[in-house]
Amino acid sequence: MHQRLESLRDACAGMDAVLLTGRVNISYLSGFTGTEGILLVTPEDAYLCVDSRYTTQARQETALTVREITRRWEDVYALIKDLGIRTLGLESNVMDFDTFEQVSKVCEGVEIMPVGPKLKNLRLIKDADEIERLKQASCVAEEALRVVLEKGIIGRREMDVALDIEWQMRSRGASAVSFELIVASGERSAMPHGVASDKVIPAHAPVVIDFGCIVDGYCSDQTITIATGRVGAEFEAAYARVFEAQQKAIAALAPGKAAMEVDGLARSYLNEHGLGAFFGHGLGHGVGREVHEPPSVSSRSDDILAEGMVITIEPGVYFPGKFGIRLEDCFVITDNACQALTNMAKGAIISFN
Repeated sequence: MHQRLESLRDACAGMDAVLLTGRVNISYLSGFTGTEGILLVTPEDAYLCVDSRYTTQARQETALTVREITRRWEDVYALIKDLGIRTLGLESNVMDFDTFEQVSKVCEGVEIMPVGPKLKNLRLIKDADEIERLKQASCVAEEALRVVLEKGIIGRREMDVALDIEWQMRSRGASAVSFELIVASGERSAMPHGVASDKVIPAHAPVVIDFGCIVDGYCSDQTITIATGRVGAEFEAAYARVFEAQQKAIAALAPGKAAMEVDGLARSYLNEHGLGAFFGHGLGHGVGREVHEPPSVSSRSDDILAEGMVITIEPGVYFPGKFGIRLEDCFVITDNACQALTNMAKGAIISFN
């Protein structure tokens, strides 16, 4: 935690203190997993302010100074005043406008500065412990999906399959799903964010399953496209192109590589085979304590890959009224290439009943 706090201090150098309200960054910097708290970080110390509901938990989970508060912003301001803080950075990318106005009003005489952009890359590089947690989350999700698929999905509603996957993940130690699971069959597979519906999954149809869970505070994210029988030559040809596009992007992953360039490799390949117009989203994104975080792997990204970044590579093509295909895996950038964190083979179309 010390190094993480130092990174925050470096990013916000020149300010007397930084005040954080977002649950994700508070947990990352302090170890506190409660749902509500305020973290005040100065160049010399860090104070976790919680109400009486969380005092015991906070003192068990963090080595930082824990302050119990009763009047949320008034008590925090009293601490700010006692410490002689004159310039205060706020987590502007998390704090809503009403709260910002309230803090600004209470903190009379304190210069408020937005530091959201400075915090964008705070969690960008993952350490060995974080990578292990991400691996574990992927393993839990994959084991859960395999159990559900082996039971069979034909004749089941998409939402029931999604609920079954979630239950299997939770029974293996997941605290939650990473996002609302996508189970989209037949024509609905052409919806990139086609969350599970009450549609019954038919035979001889493609099914896109985008799934992930949270284990020990870290997310997994993976997408497979499977078949429930014969799906036709057009689907098979498109699937092969999407897989090859993904492989070309994966082969390029390395420190120093521009994320935009990686996106371009997959996009160019699909363009060459007449599929580029059907690939409308970015190639990937960062994964960590949140399922979508920096860096961005897209045609508009200015991020440069570095060792320790964790990203998805997920090309997809979507034909409205017909079918869709997306293949997504998660990787950590290593010293000279990458290492996969997901393990489900996607080189051939997998069929399940």
